[in-house]
Amino acid sequence: MAELEHQLAQVRQERDEYEQIVQRAPALISRLTPDGRVVYTNTTCERIIGYKLEEVIGQELLPILYPGELMEPVKEYLRIAAEGGDVQDYELALRTRDGELRTLTWNSFHRFGPDGELLEVVSLGVDVTARKASEAAHQRLQEQIIAMQAAALVALSTPLIPISKGVVVMPIIGSIDEERARQIMETLLSGISRSQASTAILDITGVATVDQGVAHALLQAARAARMLGAQVVLTGIRPDVAQTLVSLGTHLEGIVTRGTLESGIAFALARERAGTKE
Repeated sequence: MAELEHQLAQVRQERDEYEQIVQRAPALISRLTPDGRVVYTNTTCERIIGYKLEEVIGQELLPILYPGELMEPVKEYLRIAAEGGDVQDYELALRTRDGELRTLTWNSFHRFGPDGELLEVVSLGVDVTARKASEAAHQRLQEQIIAMQAAALVALSTPLIPISKGVVVMPIIGSIDEERARQIMETLLSGISRSQASTAILDITGVATVDQGVAHALLQAARAARMLGAQVVLTGIRPDVAQTLVSLGTHLEGIVTRGTLESGIAFALARERAGTKE
């Protein structure tokens, strides 16, 4: 009898220790019947979602935690579970008793009876709301930094340099894509408007390849500048670039062309002096 009592005391101690471990676990632990009714939840469940065990025992908890559109992702979760598959690292957003939206990562497994019938679905949910918010904030910061760096790089690669009161120069270096063409246009027009320049020099000495897209972008920029009253001077036209423009049938009416940036500046300054005398 004493030995039996000793063994019973050990079993009770192990049960108490197990209950303390489960109750204090950082993960939400729940046991649901196949039709979704609550068999058990630990105290972490109360801390996260605000419902005590006695309030939800025997109740269908999913419609409470996942109202409206939140239930859609749960349906896929239930489909996997219904097919007998265990679910791993499945993120679901739920609505707490206080109306707060929280994200949990779920892992679940099935408990079967001796005859193979499904008895319970045991799920462990880890609250990752704070981590997700931190990751989202970090992602936004990274995107802002990248955008700022890109803007700074573009600004440095297409500066608008004032030569005199009425003359500005834009040296273009590298390749020109659609985004770069848009930025060139904006920088050129805002600079002309701000400085009231009468002559704008676009120097393409540093442009490696001039194709139809580049030629179109340059023409668009020149026409827009002319609408603001500025004469456009295109410099840095190498022999191969000239051949390309001719082969593309590009018409440069209204645009003054010069072979070098120096000759383009000389033309612009002479034009400015002539205009001042008049």
